[in-house]
Amino acid sequence: MWLSGPVYESLPFAYLLGGGLFAAGAYYIGPSAPGAWLYIACSLISLVYGALIIVRRQVYRAALQQADNAQTA
Repeated sequence: MWLSGPVYESLPFAYLLGGGLFAAGAYYIGPSAPGAWLYIACSLISLVYGALIIVRRQVYRAALQQADNAQTA
């Protein structure tokens, strides 16, 4: 599946936003609510996955730029 450029670039930030919203939802319903653990789990998964994607993209792009600079030099 191919995504357009703007959608592809904004996807990790959407994961971070979703994780923040799940955390806010867990705070809103309270930790003693029956489904609070589900909100917290979804929040952690979304936040970690969004941050992981951002970091991996930065590392890949830096390596790609370094390789490109080595070829042209």
